[in-house]
Amino acid sequence: MKNQIFIIALILLATFSQSCEDLPPTSYVEEYVLEALILVDEPIQGIILTKTQPLFELYNYDSSMVRDAVIIIREGDNEFELKFRPREEGTRGYFYADTNYLVKAETNYSIEITLPNGNKITGTTLTPSKTAWEKRPNEMVYFPKDSIDLPPTDTLSWQKVAGFDFFLFAFTNLDTLEYGKYLDPQTSEMNRRIERPWREDRFYREVTGIGPIPATKTPIIWSIFKWYGKHSVTVYSPDWNFLRWFLQAQGRGQAEPILTSIEGGIGYFGSAHAIRDTFFLVKNQP
Repeated sequence: MKNQIFIIALILLATFSQSCEDLPPTSYVEEYVLEALILVDEPIQGIILTKTQPLFELYNYDSSMVRDAVIIIREGDNEFELKFRPREEGTRGYFYADTNYLVKAETNYSIEITLPNGNKITGTTLTPSKTAWEKRPNEMVYFPKDSIDLPPTDTLSWQKVAGFDFFLFAFTNLDTLEYGKYLDPQTSEMNRRIERPWREDRFYREVTGIGPIPATKTPIIWSIFKWYGKHSVTVYSPDWNFLRWFLQAQGRGQAEPILTSIEGGIGYFGSAHAIRDTFFLVKNQP
């Protein structure tokens, strides 16, 4: 009996000791996250550098933004030192002040970031060649009437880019409030979102829908639309650095640090060429 009591006491002591050692952690290793995309034929802008925050603190995106890093992008003998621009002044993040310089196609670029703690982040990208529309979207796209089981229609297509098998295809609603002002003649009719029984409210938190496509053409699929009205459509031909980050962060909701394309941090330094157009989705239902 005494032996049994002694054994039980040891078990309780071990359990208590283990529970005391398993207190929630209050420290973490700070990491820097780079999201740097340069677009062919466009100025260098929108380079985002953030740092991770402790799990026990409320996440704040503005607080995570790193504003005092030294960021230099190089192309051959050219060297571009970026400046930080806050959100209230336009496209936030780091940018190159001379907007006359446009990113070149089929060109090697490198990035070097000196962090506030003195550490560095580096990366390289080879920009893709250019693509172009073969079949643009129609100016007016009519949402068919009296059906929610709609076949795809109005196929869009673009030119193949050598060495690139995947593209990113994006639709953006440019105005979720106004509808009638884009008509001819104009009306006072307001916009409304397209309700579907299988969609939750979180589906409408973003005005843009984007996804990968392993082809150079696609039909317009009605289920991607969230609102009527004016839209933009963009096709990106992404390098492997950007595509890999997109597939991880967008597709899985997280990214594997060992699969990033930079040294000294988490994230990517990538490039793409983008072609864009606009169309108007006509409200053809009651």
